[in-house]
Amino acid sequence: MDPSSNPSSKGPMNYLSTSEEGRTPADIIAIGAVFLALPAVFVAMRFYCRLRGGKSWLAADDWLMLLALFFNIGMGLMLVIGASLDGLAQPTPQGWGPKDYFWVTDDAEILTEKLFFAFILTQAIGFGLVKLSVLYFYRRIFLTRTFKTLTTIIIVIVGVWSIGFFVAYLFRCGTNFWALWAPLMYLVQYCYDSKPLFYSLAISDVITDVIILSLPLFWVWRLQMSTAQRFAVSGVFLLGAIEIATGIARLVVYINQSLDFKKNADGIGHLTTLMVWSMIEMSIAVIAGCLPPIWPLISQISLEDMARTLRSVMSLESLRSLTKSKSGSRSGSHHLTRSESESRLENGGVLRKSSADSMPASASTRAPT
Repeated sequence: MDPSSNPSSKGPMNYLSTSEEGRTPADIIAIGAVFLALPAVFVAMRFYCRLRGGKSWLAADDWLMLLALFFNIGMGLMLVIGASLDGLAQPTPQGWGPKDYFWVTDDAEILTEKLFFAFILTQAIGFGLVKLSVLYFYRRIFLTRTFKTLTTIIIVIVGVWSIGFFVAYLFRCGTNFWALWAPLMYLVQYCYDSKPLFYSLAISDVITDVIILSLPLFWVWRLQMSTAQRFAVSGVFLLGAIEIATGIARLVVYINQSLDFKKNADGIGHLTTLMVWSMIEMSIAVIAGCLPPIWPLISQISLEDMARTLRSVMSLESLRSLTKSKSGSRSGSHHLTRSESESRLENGGVLRKSSADSMPASASTRAPT
């Protein structure tokens, strides 16, 4: 049918709503509000733990997480506004014939597509900020040269990953941005198929999260600690695994959506569902990234104590390696008790200097990397 023709004589338009999973605009507003506010609580707790007593300071990981929170708030506001203005969770116009959906549209679909465009761009940067925050958090705990080199490489990869997906979707239609919220016929004409982009985004998101969360485990399990202690410390670092679960859930939802043609034809429902699951994952990512730093509020063991213990054990392990190479008569003079090693670290600034700074140069070079 010619898009310029007048369809008024054909009767009421057909609509399709198949992929909303029973969600209503009120549900979308509730999801946006809850997952907007909840991460803010955890970030506030993070800052409280870092600043209480005046014994600590804000570092790069804290500021990065605060920026991620702002992006999370923006995503939540898009859900709330989109549903409040009768855009998200509305049925998709299908026209009057079997192929009319290629050219028909309405205000709800246009608003949804505009919000989705801004949402994906915000998400690309927001996810990157959370990953970077976690990496910089690790760098405050593990100060070995090898670990810092490895995290530097991953930081560069994450930065390229985040900016790359941002630019790729920003110019999906070249400079014809209007085509993103125009009828489907123009989207097909001016824009590339976004399915490979979203597949690669969802898959690489999960892969990078697995790499980042498993990164400190190698160092933890090389320390001279009891098995129970290793599991306890590993558990703290693996608190963010819940974010991986939401990332996998989002990937499964996207695969199911893209493989079902009828659901894919429900443009508003399709985009709304993707936005909901992305919002959930982003919020959980911010919360998970704040769990280790707020450990003092949920445990009697503070993050500083945990860091001090890790570095003390590293120091002791290095000193043992050093003394083994010396005669037995002199070895006793080189052994330090755990409290003595911790005292050195405290005097040097628990999170300001590495264990290597409080040991002889010859011992620091033998620390586990």
